[in-house]
Amino acid sequence: MKDLIRKPLFIFLIVFILILCGVLIALVVATKPMPVALIQEYGIGRLWEEGKMMNECAECHKAVDFHDCATCHDDHGAVELAGLKFYEVVELTGDVPEHRFVRVNEVLPNQTSVGTHILLFDFLSQQGVDDFESVTFITNDGGLTTIEAQYLDETAMLVPYVDGVRFVTESVHVSTWLKGIKQIIVVGIEKPLTIDGEGTSIGRLLLGDTVRLTVEGSDTMLTDEDGRTGMAFVGNWVEGARLLPLLKTSTPATLIITDRSGSQVELAGEEIEHAILAVVRKEVTLVLPDRGRSAWPTDVIQIESK
Repeated sequence: MKDLIRKPLFIFLIVFILILCGVLIALVVATKPMPVALIQEYGIGRLWEEGKMMNECAECHKAVDFHDCATCHDDHGAVELAGLKFYEVVELTGDVPEHRFVRVNEVLPNQTSVGTHILLFDFLSQQGVDDFESVTFITNDGGLTTIEAQYLDETAMLVPYVDGVRFVTESVHVSTWLKGIKQIIVVGIEKPLTIDGEGTSIGRLLLGDTVRLTVEGSDTMLTDEDGRTGMAFVGNWVEGARLLPLLKTSTPATLIITDRSGSQVELAGEEIEHAILAVVRKEVTLVLPDRGRSAWPTDVIQIESK
């Protein structure tokens, strides 16, 4: 008799367990709770790698500090808005209408699409450059390639490369196909800048020997949340061609600088000892590192030494 009673009970338990498992599976499929949703979305391999990283973070951070994504992003300065690569830019400079930093998203807005590219001629045309003598690509690891316009054709293009930009073309050797381009220097046909009677341009000067100067530096006092103070040095840097080697004499008595409007400024020879010609705020500027920015001649088109 006991065996007869146990048999229906056993069958009931099995049916109940099966129904319960079915309900649980249905809930999992319908609601995708954690961590099932993570496994389905990212895969076990990716989660394993992330777990190892979190384990390393736990060596320095307490569990109570792990609030949300913003905690790590704010602490370590990462960009929180996906798709907006704020710091990935290409500097366009030289003989161009506007010296600017072009965001990679502006150059290649559809980076993840297969075959995404922009023709070099189209990119330059968008920036107001329709005629030029040469274009130079400089990479973030120090690579440099200069190609004259006559050797560029419709196969010359910019393509995505690790969230950056790469230059490719079928018209010249593959060794010129630089990756991680950070700067594009254009040399124009015209020579709008005259130095002691010799025509040149800022694009040509930037391809020669240049120096980087720290300007407008100052000491700053900092105070933290605990009231402790410290000191820091802040400033700006500019890069350009030294002026003295461009003059006919290395020891000029005076210098006359003319801007685009025709206005002239006269400087003594000792005032330009460390001066460079650079692009500052989109204008060709004679940078005088020993003087304030307000004293720097801007929009320069002619320099004459005496």
